Amino acid sequence: MSRKPDYKTKEEILEKVLKAMSQNGLNNLSLRDIAREVGMSARMLIYHFESFENLLNSIFIRLSIRHKTALRTILSENSGKTIDEISGIFIENIFTDDYRTTLLLFLELYTKALRDVKAYNEFFKTVLYEWIDEVEIIIHDKHGEMSRQYATVIVSLYRGLMLDWLASNDKKRMLESSSLFMKLITRK
Repeated sequence: MSRKPDYKTKEEILEKVLKAMSQNGLNNLSLRDIAREVGMSARMLIYHFESFENLLNSIFIRLSIRHKTALRTILSENSGKTIDEISGIFIENIFTDDYRTTLLLFLELYTKALRDVKAYNEFFKTVLYEWIDEVEIIIHDKHGEMSRQYATVIVSLYRGLMLDWLASNDKKRMLESSSLFMKLITRK
């Protein structure tokens, strides 16, 4: 009978993998490449994550949780502000050099998952649908029955702004564009 992986060890490995991937990107990395980057064997990674896809799904989920936590913190610290103001604060906090490497990794992983949607189903549940759910809760009072559609558009807009910011580094334009969009959708 084999032992089950230790949760704490798995979390420590995941952080090391995330750091290595954030610094080096995902560009054609194999499980062996990742193992070498974090100083362990590929067999140990498989022991803890069962497969390369599960390891990547774990990274996807970790990144999404970090971004959701940032959003929740911003919401709790700015509860009296408008959606437009909160949107600007979110972009100000997320579109920074500190987040740049993880946002880039997130988009690399997103693209990889699109190539094999079935294998990365957990990623799409967490990163796509749960984000839409999260935004829908925030805007439900304003948009009622249409809040799901608005949430989908908002999540899509931010993914597009994220891509554009990574390509252009034009944060000012992203802030202005986000503000304009939020003003448009919050009109009655």
